[in-house]
Amino acid sequence: MMRHLFAVLLLLLIAAGQARAQLPGGADEGELKAAILYNFALFTEWPADTLPASAPLRLCVFQGNALLTALSGLQEKQVNGHRVSIRTLPAAPGGAQLAACHLLVLDAQDRERWALLKHDLATSSVLTVADDRIIGANGAMISFGIDNRRVGFDVDLVPVRQARLTLSSKLLRLARSVQ
Repeated sequence: MMRHLFAVLLLLLIAAGQARAQLPGGADEGELKAAILYNFALFTEWPADTLPASAPLRLCVFQGNALLTALSGLQEKQVNGHRVSIRTLPAAPGGAQLAACHLLVLDAQDRERWALLKHDLATSSVLTVADDRIIGANGAMISFGIDNRRVGFDVDLVPVRQARLTLSSKLLRLARSVQ
């Protein structure tokens, strides 16, 4: 129920052109971030050869990620005709495992492996979303976080374009910054 409320809240903010969402009192930060990640997926277009019609949208995360529990609530939800499938990756995934993802969620625990992950993903159409400022500043496509109970995110369009992804202008208008 809370996830639906947060998704609706973000959609209303998009419609109103607001740049940031306020974290409601007593709200679970993980659930809010999962709802925002869901909306990132809603407003992203993958190449047809990467995400064919009706294929599952694979959201990948490493074991131990702080958002794993909240993200599991997205399992089986629909994103533009694609069923969300949550995949937990091993500590040292192979390139094929990463390339099979459509959205990869990273956090502070992934800092040490980020350089290798970024290299392995260089030719893949995987949307990388960092819940960590260091990874975000070092080439993740979307970096988000909460400051003073406000959710904000930044977008780096260079890796987005290299991955052949398209982010909706509605999503880009909400970003704190677009590089």
